[in-house]
Amino acid sequence: MANRNELVARDESYGSSSEEEEDDRHIQVEAGYTQVDVDEESSEHEDAAEGVDEDNDDEEEDDDEEENDSEADEDEEEPRLKYTRIVDLPPTLFSSDPLSSFLAHEQFLVFATHGGTLHITTPDLKPIRTYRAHSASILALSTDGTVIASASLDGRVVIASVADAKDISASDFLRPVHAVSLDPNFQTSRTFVSGGTACSLILSEKGWLGRQSDTTLFHGEGPIDATDWTGDVIIAMNDTGIHLYHAPTKSRISRIALPKDAPRADLYRPRISWISTSKLLVGWAYSIWIIKVIKIGDSKVAVGNSSVATVSERKSEVETILSIDSLVSGIARYDDDSLLILSYNPPPPATEDNSKPLALTPEIRLVSPTSGEEFSADQLSLRGYERLGANDYHLGVWNGTRSGERKFYILSARDGVIATERDENDKFDWLMEKQKYEEAWQMSQTLVDNTRRRDIGIRWIESLIAADNWREAGAVLKRVLGATPMPPAASENDDEESELEKTLREEWERWAWVFVTGGHVSDIANHLPVSSPELSSVIYEMVLGYYLTNDKEQLYVFLDKWPIDIYDAKSIIVSMESKLKEEDDRRLRRNIAKLYVSIGDPNAAILHLLHIQDPAAINLIRDQHLLLSMLPAIPEILTINLSRDELESSPVSIIRQKSAEAVDLVVEGRLELLPEKVVEQVMMAGMEVMAFLYLERLREVDGFAAQGFADLQVNLYAEYDRPKLLDFLKKSNSYNFEKASEICERREYIPELVYLLGKTGQNKKALMLTINRLQDVDQAITFAKSQDDKDLWTDLLDYSMDKPKFIRALLEQAGTAIDPITLVKRIREGMPIEGLKPALQRILHEYDLTLSIAYGAAMILNGEVEGYSQRLRSGRARGLKFDVDDLEKFKSSDTLIKFSCGHLFSQRELLTKSGPPGEDEDVWPGGTVPSVIKSVAQKVTHLAFIREKLKSKECPTCAEERVKSMI
Repeated sequence: MANRNELVARDESYGSSSEEEEDDRHIQVEAGYTQVDVDEESSEHEDAAEGVDEDNDDEEEDDDEEENDSEADEDEEEPRLKYTRIVDLPPTLFSSDPLSSFLAHEQFLVFATHGGTLHITTPDLKPIRTYRAHSASILALSTDGTVIASASLDGRVVIASVADAKDISASDFLRPVHAVSLDPNFQTSRTFVSGGTACSLILSEKGWLGRQSDTTLFHGEGPIDATDWTGDVIIAMNDTGIHLYHAPTKSRISRIALPKDAPRADLYRPRISWISTSKLLVGWAYSIWIIKVIKIGDSKVAVGNSSVATVSERKSEVETILSIDSLVSGIARYDDDSLLILSYNPPPPATEDNSKPLALTPEIRLVSPTSGEEFSADQLSLRGYERLGANDYHLGVWNGTRSGERKFYILSARDGVIATERDENDKFDWLMEKQKYEEAWQMSQTLVDNTRRRDIGIRWIESLIAADNWREAGAVLKRVLGATPMPPAASENDDEESELEKTLREEWERWAWVFVTGGHVSDIANHLPVSSPELSSVIYEMVLGYYLTNDKEQLYVFLDKWPIDIYDAKSIIVSMESKLKEEDDRRLRRNIAKLYVSIGDPNAAILHLLHIQDPAAINLIRDQHLLLSMLPAIPEILTINLSRDELESSPVSIIRQKSAEAVDLVVEGRLELLPEKVVEQVMMAGMEVMAFLYLERLREVDGFAAQGFADLQVNLYAEYDRPKLLDFLKKSNSYNFEKASEICERREYIPELVYLLGKTGQNKKALMLTINRLQDVDQAITFAKSQDDKDLWTDLLDYSMDKPKFIRALLEQAGTAIDPITLVKRIREGMPIEGLKPALQRILHEYDLTLSIAYGAAMILNGEVEGYSQRLRSGRARGLKFDVDDLEKFKSSDTLIKFSCGHLFSQRELLTKSGPPGEDEDVWPGGTVPSVIKSVAQKVTHLAFIREKLKSKECPTCAEERVKSMI
């Protein structure tokens, strides 16, 4: 069951007439109507008030009702309709002459009274005309759009034109008429049906000479309580049920019986509403029928004396029968999924305490047409409802000419309201009335201006805070204040704050103070704006101070998220450094360093980073070029990735790996921070190993810069990386040999000392150290080879002749440095030498291999020489083919000669007596050139002759050009 929405009607004036001016009479109505004593109207309201007071004397019950009301407000559903009380009707209507019937047409409205008067108005309640058609209550109205038919207890049916007051006619049926319906084509047919206490349904038509002809469709089944006519279907209701008639054939389509438990039919008037020309709604007492009228075929009927017309035959089906818990006082289609019902709630049974119970408020209900499920219900506090009956209420539907334009007129004998479908503005007003600010704000974007919408949002926030829901209030504050669009700046350099920006900033600051001073910083901090608008820096500083004390993790989040320029970073740094005195926190120092960098003080940042050995200090020093200013902190920089234990106990390889980045930084800055200063600071700090690693890297990058530290490096290599000492001694010439020798001798580094003695010319001493101290014949031989000293080899041979092991090593490794034959001859005969045979075999094999290689090389060389010689001879003997451009000037028997310059001549031109060179001899031995040269011998002789003749000659053309150029 849907919630009841109570309409609190406005107490509007209904007219200027007083009670003294009202008729001093009683309006007697039939069953279903309430007897209304006009003179006692005021007392009725007093009685109603007394009854309410009597039922609510207990103060505790009042409190309970208030609590229930507040709970109901929370769960209350929005009404589907909005209501406006009718106040523009004639003063007597609803007062001295209560309403008895109502009709709504798209062009006009008709209000009929118990006094027999009809008031016709426009749909907006402007009067068209008023006339009195009856002497008693009007119980039914009907129209075709041009005339209005009214039926009354006085037994008459009056049909009057809407526009022409003179066009009026009446039919007297001598008995009270309860129902009347005009033919939809009344203008041409002049036909209507009516019925009442005469228990007959009468079809009235105009006959010959304009006389009315009445036909009784049925009779004797009880009073006719209601009729309606749509299309070619007439519907009528009486005690026996619902009757459907086919107008063209004047035959009954069907009869639908009433429920067995239905009350007497004449107690409550039926209510009829057509959904379409083929479907209608009938509400009667506690039941609702949805009836469908179906076309089943065509038939021919007589029209007049000789005409025959084809008409459609009909049948009816009951689609749905619904039962509700109240009396139906009106019914209409609301939409495809719901019906609108004006329901009447009768008074409860009388009790000893209340012998005259009052009727309950009428309701407008929306129910499902299939299941009867109630979607909503609105209670209507119509004036005087306490003493009205079900038949005193009327529901009319006005459909305008525009699509979707529709009004529901809900009227009682004493009051009336107009119900219309609620639009967005109505929903918005209802939400505001019910303090549903969230929904109101969400839908207000297109309904109100930004200022009004912001005020609604503020109310929403206030309601959340009142409910102690600070977290959601903070989020809503961002939504509300952030939803106001900011105006674009007049120019890029326009820093002046607009009025709107000022308003938003002040609103933000006001609410920020509310949250901060209320102890709800965490509920607002994430929502504070940092630009457009930017708030007072004090607010941001208070938030950061709160988190510094209560939640440092959140402090770090906001320091990363917020721009540095919205708060006083220096004051925050002071607070954070004070916090360090209580607790040395690595992350806190790191964030202090970030702030120092942000305000342009990287030196202070580096000190904090070095304190916690944060590698970020290295990049900061490099990026900001701060190495020179960091001279006192060089030891800390070099060991930033090393703990004290690692520095003292880890292998040099580990220390080198972990300090590589820092060492590279200092080495890169050698021109900025001189190596002498670096070494001095490191040695003063007792970090010789770091001095060693620094100088080692400096020598790799810039050997010249490291030359001045060679003696120190010798000592450091000897201390920290002896395997690299010998290589350093060999590659460096900057150290003092005596000092180096002293260091090696003191430490008994014999290989290094041997190398140093060799460098200073003490070869024999070095050789003896190798032999005596190291007992390493291989190294001794290597040393002898490196010195290339015959006397040294002699000393080595002399020393080795009584040592078979040395003799064998010399045989295997001496190679070409000494003559193997000399070495073998010096071996004492009979001396046992282990491995002598393999050694001699190796020597012989090496010599044989050497000879084989030399022979092979000679063979390859001879082969290449012979090949190149053959190519030379072939090239010289091979003729060359060339093209002749001017072939016509030569004879076919001529031998052609081409110079390297490209000029071409015949042999006759060059070599005969008459040729260009002017030679005296002939071109051929003997003086005459044979006409045909056939044999190879002749060709060879001829070629040799030409070569010989041209040996000292040059191209005649080139010679002539050279001479010309000289002239």
